[in-house]
Amino acid sequence: MAEQSNPGMKVIATGVVLGILAAALGGYTIYTGKVTDVDTSITSGKSDSSLTAQADKVKETLKRDLSIVDTAPDGATVNGTPRLAPLFFPTELWQITLDATKEVTVVDIYDPAAPSIHGDIPNTWFIANNIAGDLGRSDGRVLDADEDGFTNAEEFAAKTCPSAANSYPDLVQISGTNPKLEVVKISKAEALITTDTMFADASQKPSSVNIRIYRNRAEFTPVHRVTVKPGENFGLAKDDQSGRFTVVRFDTREFPDYGGNMVKENVVVIRDNETAAAEKEFILRAGKTPDKHKDLNTPNVKGRLISDKTAILRVTAGSAFGKPEGQFPVQIEGSFVIPGGKADGSELRATLESDDANGSVNIRLDGAESPVNIPKASPKSASPKK
Repeated sequence: MAEQSNPGMKVIATGVVLGILAAALGGYTIYTGKVTDVDTSITSGKSDSSLTAQADKVKETLKRDLSIVDTAPDGATVNGTPRLAPLFFPTELWQITLDATKEVTVVDIYDPAAPSIHGDIPNTWFIANNIAGDLGRSDGRVLDADEDGFTNAEEFAAKTCPSAANSYPDLVQISGTNPKLEVVKISKAEALITTDTMFADASQKPSSVNIRIYRNRAEFTPVHRVTVKPGENFGLAKDDQSGRFTVVRFDTREFPDYGGNMVKENVVVIRDNETAAAEKEFILRAGKTPDKHKDLNTPNVKGRLISDKTAILRVTAGSAFGKPEGQFPVQIEGSFVIPGGKADGSELRATLESDDANGSVNIRLDGAESPVNIPKASPKSASPKK
């Protein structure tokens, strides 16, 4: 049987071959600066309209890619090797608008010399630090990929890694720029602490003590009473859960009696966990101090006057952000260590110098000449993203 001819299949096969040749020729001419017209004629003298349309589409694609090559930065390199634009539009070439001129340009994000999409932060910085996804965001400068409380712009300026939570700048800068610390509240304490029902006789060995708290220095109004043992804490009010004071131990001390003779008495040793004074511990003698006593806090007085201001501070970034230790009390004029203040674990120490009517405080970092203002917390602040 004679072999039958199939003209339709020949036309299709011929078209495919022509299409491949056209793409190859176009790819070659990308680097010559020319776009070659593709001949769609067939040797039989017939033509196919669909093949012609496909060829025209290839020509338009080649023209577009050629214009992209022309607008890419001259001399683009990757690790010192010349960067060649591929045949079709690659994900590495981005079209952006320059803020100054409002002109649209195409940049190679892998080219260190290309215009930066986010101001002073090079495109390659995002790529090298594994946050290339932030490049395509309009808010790329203020994003916080590692959720350590610092923006990409802040980490770039400090030369820390934006994709590692254990790499971040100091929480408070000597320059005072954007401190990662805020004031939760400021409270004033004025109270008298005394004991009752504790045996003064040194021959008796107490196991617990009743603490009575008086407010209003002029009248010493009783407001709170609590029974505590060594190792237990108490505050200045019934609902005070701060645990500011700790009963350390019972002890015996000598005091003059009414005849001037020295006698031993039981005392309770209390530690003030928030005082700004160098001496944290004080003693309480058994018995109540008379109202309006004029010699409070002298060695022989039965009672302890508390009069100070305490600011509750909270960190808003770093390793202690969102953790219990990230919120802590500091007295005015007291020194303290900022939790997680430095990523390397070293201490960042400061002194709380003063407060103001706006609810903010001024602190001074050790070794700094000027104080840094710490603002009052906003209602929505200090909630970790994690």
